[in-house]
Amino acid sequence: MIRLDESASGSSPEFDPKSIMRFLERSQRGGSAADKAQDLFYEAMDAPSEEAEFDLLEQALNIDPGNVDALLAMMQRHLPPLPPEQEIEALKNIVRLGEKSLGKKAFEKYAGGFWGFIETRPYMRARAQLALAFYQAGRVEEAMSEWEGMLELNPNDNQGMRYRLLALYLSLGRLKEARGLFKKYPEANFSAVFAWGKVLERFLSGKLEAAATAAAAAHKLNGYAKAYILGHRRIPKNMPESYSPGSKEEAACYAEDLRLAWEPHREAVAWLAGWSGKA
Repeated sequence: MIRLDESASGSSPEFDPKSIMRFLERSQRGGSAADKAQDLFYEAMDAPSEEAEFDLLEQALNIDPGNVDALLAMMQRHLPPLPPEQEIEALKNIVRLGEKSLGKKAFEKYAGGFWGFIETRPYMRARAQLALAFYQAGRVEEAMSEWEGMLELNPNDNQGMRYRLLALYLSLGRLKEARGLFKKYPEANFSAVFAWGKVLERFLSGKLEAAATAAAAAHKLNGYAKAYILGHRRIPKNMPESYSPGSKEEAACYAEDLRLAWEPHREAVAWLAGWSGKA
């Protein structure tokens, strides 16, 4: 049982790192219990304090140890960080729980608009966390596979997985896959990642005139992004809570993706640094 250390006044809760595994081992779904647990999870997200949130999450998991959202929240907000490989295994188990809870028919029924149904969202949140864990552990191929699978289920990509995926495709020189994303998501006219990604794709394709034209359009759309691509500005530790297209905040929010895409291609960065600003 995860417990609070009531003896430490004002201190953070004391947690057993193995608790997440015990909840996973006990996981059994049940209709009304599952619904009640999910309601408790939503209450936890609005809780006035860390301890109140923890109590509600624990209640949810005691009712339904397989509640995907509660398990994710416990891992992310209340348990000590797991070593990368253990975190990945735990997240894999949580994703499997989500699959089991939804059932095969849900994947057939909702594919193509997965995020549009409330009951699918915990599963999609879990897959997003698993993909991120793969990426952070350097297991890039597995991360891309997760993001690709998520886009197949939900082409609308309400979670914004396409931006990091595009950056990875470009960083690895996978131009065919990158072009596929540009075709599927024609966002170069309003997204800094796609606009500057298009510049890089054109350059890597050997189309220098087209790259210059794309660079002029990208710079007009969001000129602040160029400083991050060139390494002239540090990626901020604390990201803005929101942004407007073309703003400094947008450039900051996607600075990591932009740097990821461009940094392996030093010749492209050098070209951009010497670019005259004209098409």
